Amino acid sequence: MSIASMVLGLVSIVLGFTFLVPLVGFVLGIIGVRKEPAGRGMAITGLVLNGLFVVGWALFVILVIGVGAAGIATSGTSGS
Repeated sequence: MSIASMVLGLVSIVLGFTFLVPLVGFVLGIIGVRKEPAGRGMAITGLVLNGLFVVGWALFVILVIGVGAAGIATSGTSGS
């Protein structure tokens, strides 16, 4: 689990746009930290890398929704 989390964290650098890869890697990292004491370092590395991409995606989605809502709010008020 720890190795898979770290590998998915590294793959997330390239395939982070899928959102599924970092999410699976994050979950595997949590499981790896709890169940594999020998692979703790790799699990933590996977957690950090995957966590960054999951948070990045969350911020991106919030930003897109915010910009879209602002665009809708301003387009409804134009008098043209």
